[in-house]
Amino acid sequence: MTQATGAQATFALYEEDAYGADPGVPDGQKAYLSKFGLQKKQNRIDSEVLTGGRGVPEPFLGNIAVDGALDTEIGAESIGLLLKHSMGANVTTGAGPYVHTMTVGDLPLALTCEVDYGANISGSGRYIKYNGCRVASAAFDFPTEGACTVSFNMIGAEGVKSATPLDATLTDNGHTTFSAFSASIDEGGVTSAQVKSVNFTIDNTLDEDGFVIGGNGVRQALPEGTAKISGSLTAIFEDTVLMNKSLDDTESSLKITLSRGDGLGSAGNESLEFLIQQLKYSPATPPVEGPRGVLITLDFIGYKKAADLGLQLVLKNAVATI
Repeated sequence: MTQATGAQATFALYEEDAYGADPGVPDGQKAYLSKFGLQKKQNRIDSEVLTGGRGVPEPFLGNIAVDGALDTEIGAESIGLLLKHSMGANVTTGAGPYVHTMTVGDLPLALTCEVDYGANISGSGRYIKYNGCRVASAAFDFPTEGACTVSFNMIGAEGVKSATPLDATLTDNGHTTFSAFSASIDEGGVTSAQVKSVNFTIDNTLDEDGFVIGGNGVRQALPEGTAKISGSLTAIFEDTVLMNKSLDDTESSLKITLSRGDGLGSAGNESLEFLIQQLKYSPATPPVEGPRGVLITLDFIGYKKAADLGLQLVLKNAVATI
């Protein structure tokens, strides 16, 4: 027997026409991931009936749990579909290259996420498709060194095994990772050379209690709530600007731009901009933890103001549709 390996696995994403169901005409996109954490689990529930002996009756099945993280290094070519399903609203302009501007809005219906365990596995079960998947939250991380990453926390309705893929000819837009060296940071509208790292999360506050009597344990709906934006910034403490913003309850903003080449969107010149349009830092002062350089870490929350709903992403690439 030959064990399946992660190196042989491939992943596909499909937009659904009806929640929890395969798309009528499957048109899959290849997903480039470092981890496919989606799993189907289902509890066995013990019967409490007394049978006149110490043996217990046959247990029965509970509700289906489909959840897990899709982790990846941030690139610009194939990530657009997951970003759109994290944010909700998207407007695409341009005739090639393309500009995809994503803002907080009603989430798209759902995704079917499919894993192919590779040629070492045969028959029904080589492919598992997870229907009714929505992005519960997306956590972005921008370090001092290394890959910029994102973890999409997914929740779904059902996991179904198959011997064949939904689409044997996936659209493959490719992938090139943005490293921290590709990033620039604007804090409060001013380019900063003090920030060492940033992380932030958009939490779509999904209502996971979509189970009904007669639904065979399958989640029937997964509606979104408000979009909560929160994060943390660590910077070199060489002046009091950031600290005083936190202590004085001063509104600010944060823009992180990842780019290569001219950043205008042609192949090899892609960019991705994250703009937290308005935020406030939780008041904090920097500790002195020894003789070395002092750092300040500030938690923040983004929020709505007038037409700005707190977060905007602008993706420039050569992909016409995300």
